[in-house]
Amino acid sequence: MKIAEHMPKPATAIALFLVAFCSVADVHAKADYHGIPLGAAAAKQGSALIAVCAACHGITGNSAAAEYPNLAAQRYNYLLKQLEDFRDGARKSTIMSGMAMTIPPSANNQNLKEIAAYFSRQPLLPAEVAAGPGVRADATQLKEGQKIYTQGLANDNIPACAACHGLGADGNGPMAIPALALQHQVYLLTQLDQFASGARRNSPGQVMTSIARAMTKPQMQAVAAYLQQLNPDSTLGIGPKNYGEYTRTVELHQQAEKSALVAAPHSVAKPKAETVQSKPIR
Repeated sequence: MKIAEHMPKPATAIALFLVAFCSVADVHAKADYHGIPLGAAAAKQGSALIAVCAACHGITGNSAAAEYPNLAAQRYNYLLKQLEDFRDGARKSTIMSGMAMTIPPSANNQNLKEIAAYFSRQPLLPAEVAAGPGVRADATQLKEGQKIYTQGLANDNIPACAACHGLGADGNGPMAIPALALQHQVYLLTQLDQFASGARRNSPGQVMTSIARAMTKPQMQAVAAYLQQLNPDSTLGIGPKNYGEYTRTVELHQQAEKSALVAAPHSVAKPKAETVQSKPIR
């Protein structure tokens, strides 16, 4: 008998959705991945290119205006993808579409890469976000937001946001999935509304469009409120936090496996053959 037959229909739908998403996301991740984030030298070059950006997002990417997102500590691949999408028209914005065009063109999008490197290396300041403008939430709303974010709502076919954005909402670098922790509630609500209406359509595989359209306005508000106050530094996350750490983990694991294979013939004695008498199964 199939496992799906024992699952509630909403849970089955979410499971199938996530399976489909994994396939779609893998394809798009390859297209959105731009390599390991550039280092300090590129970030220094980027600091000379962000004068226009700073007017809305702040000189360090900590935005004082709730309608403009914090860019500090955002994922490099995500920042780069959004800059490319604004410039190429895949993501439309009355302000940003024009702003992206003011960035001087460069070979291999080097200027965009340097801007992304700069903002991704800036510290996000929780105190400034907490003091910033936004809709204040009560404990009940925050609890609902946490439930949606970490567990999803099976009856409403809403998967857990944490499945892609991480338990600490610090995103996924290689897959260009953004960090959402300490992001302005007003900005998050605007983006969910735009995904739901179709005004924003640059989510890989239209995944965010499907999720946003399944959410009610109060559910969106609860998730956005929860994320604005969520500090990833005080949240137990799962797995590597950046691509460099991931590659080092993989390399260390591979080296350990090779060492074990080399050492095995010399250090592991062959077990003596033993006669095992099988017992009847009762």
